[in-house]
Amino acid sequence: MANPIFRGRAGNRNLIVGQAPGPRAHLSGVPWSGASGTLLRKWFATAGFDPERFLDDWYFTSLTKCFPGKAISGSGDRVPSARERALCRSHLDAEIRLVQPRLVVALGRLAIDAILPEAKSLTLKGLVGSIQTVDLGYGPVPVIPLPHPSGVGRWLNAPANRALVERAMVQLKHLRQDICEPTVDPAAPVRCMAAWPTASQE
Repeated sequence: MANPIFRGRAGNRNLIVGQAPGPRAHLSGVPWSGASGTLLRKWFATAGFDPERFLDDWYFTSLTKCFPGKAISGSGDRVPSARERALCRSHLDAEIRLVQPRLVVALGRLAIDAILPEAKSLTLKGLVGSIQTVDLGYGPVPVIPLPHPSGVGRWLNAPANRALVERAMVQLKHLRQDICEPTVDPAAPVRCMAAWPTASQE
């Protein structure tokens, strides 16, 4: 039986949305515990986030909550079907209502389209490296679109595309000043807040 994989607390108002849990996450119960997660941590480290606190500073979820199995071709994981994504959509919406993120990072085309339905006409090249916004019911929220860090995809093989990821990390680095606690050393990894002030405190 497949186990749903997600991680975070209601106070984690930084949200990462992926496509589906991978095989390592399926076995360990920890999201992004495979090679894709290693690359993702490296990306975020360049934006100033501490890799050691990666699992504590973000709320992790995905379009489908369970490992979909390996692809029939034997290369990579099976892409969740539209029906599977639709069946899990209510869970994603419930998580968003609970977390009320102030920042969303969408990983991969499917996650980007789910969070930014109006951006479906744009290519991945037109999205990565930009800051998009979405109204999640409580005001505009910045969204950082990123390619999926899977080694199976070829998109990251192109130097120009990797440069777009670097640009996206610069954008994320700027946004971290609003979502994380300041440090004495500006070059030091930041520690994101586990909870945010209430409306009366802001």
